[in-house]
Amino acid sequence: MVSFSASLKHVKEHLDQCLPAFLILNICRQVGHVWRKCPLTPDVTVHLLLVQILCRVGLRGLRHAGGTDTCFQAIGKARQRLPGQVFTALLEHSLPKDFSMGSFYKGFKTYLADGMSFLVQDTVELAKKYGKASNQKGTSKGYPTPKLLTLLEAGSAFIAKAIVLPYAKQECTCLWRLFKKMAPRSLLMGDRALVSFALLAMLMGQGHHGCFRLSRDKVVRGRGKGHRKLIKRLGRQDLLVRWTATRPRWLGSRRWKQMKDQSLELRQIAFRITRKGYRTHWAWIITTLTDPVAYPAQELIELYSQRWQIEVHFRDLKCTLEMKKISARTVAGVQKEVMAFVLLYNLIRQVMAQAAENQGVSPDRISFTDAALWLLWAPPGSALAVLAVNPKRRRNSHPRAIKKGRHRFAQLKQSRATACKPPCIVKL
Repeated sequence: MVSFSASLKHVKEHLDQCLPAFLILNICRQVGHVWRKCPLTPDVTVHLLLVQILCRVGLRGLRHAGGTDTCFQAIGKARQRLPGQVFTALLEHSLPKDFSMGSFYKGFKTYLADGMSFLVQDTVELAKKYGKASNQKGTSKGYPTPKLLTLLEAGSAFIAKAIVLPYAKQECTCLWRLFKKMAPRSLLMGDRALVSFALLAMLMGQGHHGCFRLSRDKVVRGRGKGHRKLIKRLGRQDLLVRWTATRPRWLGSRRWKQMKDQSLELRQIAFRITRKGYRTHWAWIITTLTDPVAYPAQELIELYSQRWQIEVHFRDLKCTLEMKKISARTVAGVQKEVMAFVLLYNLIRQVMAQAAENQGVSPDRISFTDAALWLLWAPPGSALAVLAVNPKRRRNSHPRAIKKGRHRFAQLKQSRATACKPPCIVKL
């Protein structure tokens, strides 16, 4: 018989609130999954997987952490029987039902899109599916390195959609798959790797707007040339430009026929990044919000500065929850385990959103680590405690080095405080 130990009753209470047993079983029926009557039903199997990630134990230790007398071989086989569609559907149900939760700009709900890499076991199947990074050291070239493309709600930081990609596949080739998960009339922010005419055309075609960092090779200088030309000047470092259709290699023939005769009127804003003791650097953003009166340039620059917050959320997922390396040894297992990490991440975000409402601060100010520790160690049935509140962060530029050198980064041989650059200041 499967049961949870007293120390984890508190965790199970929140799992039942976020992902009740009847919801998991109904989703299994919808996807056509059939299971036999046994202690390891689909709802118990999903809950045990989340408990294992939160407690950071192996499959053998889950028998003690979860308070079950079932052997670890049976738990592993129960996970293999679960379809991957179950975890994808559960991710949708883990999102908040309140539309007002999150960050808004001029009536647009804002989203963040970006990707991060992680490691999986070095098996033939996973190496063939995901590939390996070229900067890994060693004769075996390290571990396979998939990438996780995510769509996050700005402010509340819930993950609305997650896609696992091979290492060699660019995020821009799958970004359009995230658009349908956005609320109507939303604003998407991303870095310079996600900008192209095709993606902006598809984004605007679905009624959304975008604000992206622009790479230097796509900047309109003077009157412009080729597929990008100047229309008029809207203000200081503020240009209205026209992009004509260009076909990227990943775009299919059907979509290209629909947009090959189109042109887009976009807004290009230049700004300076200054640091005390360092040279000034120029940067550019491109946006579909072309009205300079309704959307001032300085406001858009300050809005885009919130995009860096997604790196903090990735740190919570990758370091705090220890998603740096997945233990599954099959492609299907990797997909399920990644979605389980995202499910648990959203569960902790629900705790943070409730604490932020009680304490009168924004959800991204609540400590993710403190919320995870409360979820794990609070007594059963206890009320939500006052969680730690982080100060407003100012971005420092950290070197790509760490104290304990691994296969991807060099070893940091001085204090991090000395190696870090001071916070940057953005000016028009």
